[in-house]
Amino acid sequence: MKRAGHFKYYPVVLAYTAILVLFLFLIISVIISHHNEMMNELESSTRQELKLIGNFAQDALVRRDYASFEYFLNNWATEHQEIVLLRATAPNNFVLVDFQRSSVPARSFHITERVTHERKELIFLEMVKDMSPPQISMLTLRYRLIFGSVVVTGILGLVLWIAMRKLALAPLEREMAMKEQAENKFRMLIESAPDSIVYSDKDGKIVMVNGQTEKLFNYARTDLEGKNVEVLMPERLRKQHRNFRMSFLENPQPNPMGQNLELLCCTKEGKEFPADIMIQNIETEDGMFFLSSIRDIRNRKIAEEKIRRGYSFQTAISKILRISLKPVSLKDQLQLILDVILSIQDASFQSMGSIYLMDDDETTMSVAAQRGISPENIAGASGVPTNDSVCSKALDQNKIQYVDCTDGQNGSSGTCSYSSPHRHYCVPIVSGSKRLGLIDLIVQQDRADITEDEELLSAVANTIAGIIEHNQTNIEKQQLQKDLAQSEKMSALGRLAANVAHEIRNPLTLIGGFARRLSRSIYDGKKDKEYSKVIITQVTRLEKILKNVLTYSRQAPIVKGEHDMNEIIEEVITTYRNECTIRSVEIKSELREIPPVLVDKDQIWMVLNNMFANALDSMPDGGTFTIYTEKSSLNGKNYVVILISDTGTGISSDHINSIFEPFYTTKLVEQGTGLGLSISKKITEDHGGFIKVASDVETGTTFSLYFPLSNGLTDQ
Repeated sequence: MKRAGHFKYYPVVLAYTAILVLFLFLIISVIISHHNEMMNELESSTRQELKLIGNFAQDALVRRDYASFEYFLNNWATEHQEIVLLRATAPNNFVLVDFQRSSVPARSFHITERVTHERKELIFLEMVKDMSPPQISMLTLRYRLIFGSVVVTGILGLVLWIAMRKLALAPLEREMAMKEQAENKFRMLIESAPDSIVYSDKDGKIVMVNGQTEKLFNYARTDLEGKNVEVLMPERLRKQHRNFRMSFLENPQPNPMGQNLELLCCTKEGKEFPADIMIQNIETEDGMFFLSSIRDIRNRKIAEEKIRRGYSFQTAISKILRISLKPVSLKDQLQLILDVILSIQDASFQSMGSIYLMDDDETTMSVAAQRGISPENIAGASGVPTNDSVCSKALDQNKIQYVDCTDGQNGSSGTCSYSSPHRHYCVPIVSGSKRLGLIDLIVQQDRADITEDEELLSAVANTIAGIIEHNQTNIEKQQLQKDLAQSEKMSALGRLAANVAHEIRNPLTLIGGFARRLSRSIYDGKKDKEYSKVIITQVTRLEKILKNVLTYSRQAPIVKGEHDMNEIIEEVITTYRNECTIRSVEIKSELREIPPVLVDKDQIWMVLNNMFANALDSMPDGGTFTIYTEKSSLNGKNYVVILISDTGTGISSDHINSIFEPFYTTKLVEQGTGLGLSISKKITEDHGGFIKVASDVETGTTFSLYFPLSNGLTDQ
């Protein structure tokens, strides 16, 4: 019975077993299918994550922001424990990011992504994700379901209902959780971006923005979300941007907006600023969306403008340096340089300006170059005072002065040579403590003081100072060569004259001695007496010439001491006072207080004696003899100056360049040897000084003797 009973239920058992096997098979099939589906979904989610990373990588690499790209990938991989490997490799096999944990599990996803831009590969992304936890979880669930199906066979319907219910709801909950996780990751990606990110739908409605957008545009998120993206554009450009957005929607290819155009954005307050915008389309289950990256490029524009101005200014400096090499006069060089300065496009100079050079007295300047200013507006061809308020301030402080002459006046008449309202730069040309000149440039009336202009003008002034000094050095070199040649010529002549004088002295002494003896032995009234007097007169003249020749030719040692020039002058005046009275010559002296000078008193006495003698000889009918002393500065050196003037016949321009040559004289043969001025010039130069002469055939002659003050005596 039992056996029969067993066989009785055998079909039922078989049917139950078959049903159970079928049930188990169905459950296992469902579990395996669900397991595979879950794994596929996880893999799809992983690929989507990698694609989002690729989108961020494309944006960062197009902008060459490698630092943000590397930081984001390393940080993202570190925060996600399931990431085993994350590597970013450039097309040239250079590895930008190489994140890798200790070991790779047996169950993992290996996903790659190639990021391209304009058909050009930017980066190759490679990611390995650990799938062991979900795999173990799914296997555990499978075993539990199988075990539960065997245990609760009696309540198969309930178990199946409950099992099916759980199997139906679990994937949905997991999918929702994964979507929420992906959305959070996407938000984190947007928030971590260094630029403003705007996420919008195909209709241009803003869905999401990051914190950088709030800072850049000064909007709150709630004020932007749901608004049209054109709210971020200036109102006059919104229609143009809307048309561009519609054309982009028809052909949604990743493309930087505004190529060859300057894009403008607008803040909440209406303040416009230039920007670069990168737009990327994203396909989702909910349709197409657009990810826009906005970067403020105001600082970049400023830097580009500085580079452009710097290039323009450097080009001008190069032109000026090339001009300095041209074989033309200094004034021609300065005129060409002024033209270059006024033609600089990035500067605000009008086509008006001038360059002044300092005169030798350092109290006045002369116009060396000018452009755009009529001759009647130029403050004279020479004699522009340096004590002018603006000139003096620029030269004394060695600093550029920016002057506003809106009423045509700047408180000075020297540098404000243009009468209409204007502004101008007064640029000093200085080398060390030496003042060389001034640049005066007229600028636009509405032009503000710009530091870049001053930097350019300082460089130009320094360049011009070098050119002026180089020109002066060449002139001095030529003069030194001329003086050296003249010195060698005079030295040879002096040696020849000295040798000749020595050879003539003894015979001349004998002739003079015998002539005087003969004169004493001849009775007055005889013709021989007259002849002997002529011989004695000529011998005396020859002896005087020999004495001067020997004085000029010999290298007498200079015995210097501290002497008061006024005292030496008084001694010489005392010597000539009676003779001046006889010749009806009035002596005027103004001997100011001057410091003592290191000189050889005897040689200086000889110089002054020669000057006094020449002055008296030039006034045969009487006149006025004037002498005065002063302390003066010239080319940064201090001098004691002695000025000796007469109202005599003067020296013509044809002869004035030859008066210091040995044996040159305009006097009668019996009155001069032509060596007095040569000896005076030689003595003065031996003391480190020099002589200047100014003469007019109608007013007379003035000699200026300059004797340098030593450092120890300068401030006395």
